[in-house]
Amino acid sequence: MTKSKKPKKSMKEYLVAGGLAGMVARTCVAPIERIKILYQIQKNSPESVSYFAMAPRLVREEGFLSLWKGNTAAVIRVIPYTAIQFAAYEKFKGIFSDMSSPAMASVLSGSFAGLTGVACTYPLDTVRARMALQLASGSATYYSGVGDALITITKEEGVTALYRGIFATMMGVAPYAGLKFGTYEVMKQSMRDFLGVDEKDLPAYLRVVAGSSAGLFALTFIYPFDVIRRRFQTHKGGAKYPS
Repeated sequence: MTKSKKPKKSMKEYLVAGGLAGMVARTCVAPIERIKILYQIQKNSPESVSYFAMAPRLVREEGFLSLWKGNTAAVIRVIPYTAIQFAAYEKFKGIFSDMSSPAMASVLSGSFAGLTGVACTYPLDTVRARMALQLASGSATYYSGVGDALITITKEEGVTALYRGIFATMMGVAPYAGLKFGTYEVMKQSMRDFLGVDEKDLPAYLRVVAGSSAGLFALTFIYPFDVIRRRFQTHKGGAKYPS
């Protein structure tokens, strides 16, 4: 008895699944992300508190749901970012398919895909950072939503303010995406060789382990660029950081 082949999923299905997964993941980690942004910006300020004391302070002063402040912008950004990055990755993977090293092809494809996704959705990332930084006890709390933030920032600071820090971001995104995709592919290959199975037979939990490990490794490597990006995005007025 022969097994019937499963129908191949279309790119649309992958994009929808990836977008929904990204939305759920972003929402789950939103409290950690907001605390991280506040800690990155306020570390040396008078309002600064320890990393682990920040969450109780936010809940006490602004309520439990304040931990998700700015998450709407992050969720809105996930779908186009995922779609653009995925489509660009497949496109660049085809361009670099003739390279002798599959791992290097994955690194380059991931780097260019990450740059493309960031360039197209960067304004929403700036809004997410600005809204996450708003504190009820501070005078800067005045963005009522994503649309209001986009309009207000453009009106008061100009369109270029939405792209402030993009070059520092690009410097971090290229190695991050490249390292993430490259490490993921290398780990999957190692697992397949160790187990002696094809990629389609690789257990889902091992894919999760490979993806998580690759993301952790890449994020640790480029973290300084993430701090620089948030400092640029949340600074208002004149150019505090020339470059």
